[in-house]
Amino acid sequence: MAAKSQGFSILATLFTVVAFCCMWSGSIRCNFLKFVGTDSNGEPFNMELGLWYYAFYTWVVQPSGSGFGASFYQYGTCVSYESYTQVDPTWKTAQAFAIITFLFGLFTLVSACVSSCRCNDGFVTTYGWQAPLCLFTAICQGLVLLFLASNACNSKVLIGLGGRQTWNATFNESCSISTGANLTISALVFWFCAAVSSFVAHRFEQKEDADDEAEVADVAAKKAEEGEADAPEQPVAEPEPAAVEAE
Repeated sequence: MAAKSQGFSILATLFTVVAFCCMWSGSIRCNFLKFVGTDSNGEPFNMELGLWYYAFYTWVVQPSGSGFGASFYQYGTCVSYESYTQVDPTWKTAQAFAIITFLFGLFTLVSACVSSCRCNDGFVTTYGWQAPLCLFTAICQGLVLLFLASNACNSKVLIGLGGRQTWNATFNESCSISTGANLTISALVFWFCAAVSSFVAHRFEQKEDADDEAEVADVAAKKAEEGEADAPEQPVAEPEPAAVEAE
């Protein structure tokens, strides 16, 4: 494989690695979407939710001298949803596509790394099925965004979440995208770029392999012609005279 196919193959591998990292970070954390609101003191306060977990906040009071000082909400950790949280079919569909994306994304990542280590005349080789696999993974990645159309994007889902400290907070009725959704969109773009790069790399590789085979065939034909031209002429054997019959 020559320089063009090698460059696109390496680029496809880089896109795959970045896409997988964005996919993993966007789906596993608890900041896929957020609700903008205010707490009981009128201070800005956002509540963030993920596909599998939600952000749990605690009320922190900093002592100042003999009395109480500043108080604020502090992010604690990601915790599982309560048993009474209503998970509608759209939410479950988004979770299913998140699992599918992870499985196919992991396989795509491994195959991309293996193809980068597999050599053909000293250069990396791209599998022909890598481009369709990246494209399918990109489609599944995009369907994870169905989470934004589920009841998780309705503020009613926040009832009972976040501890007693957040129960008096007020939020907007609908959600807005947060870090996890942005990472998911980025992963979608990188999966698509990986698919295009893999396709172009494979096409260049096929063309370069065909050119190499044609060049080898031409060299072999020229050597054969030169061998025939340089070969010494064999002397033509003269017919032996007929034996004279004995009298």
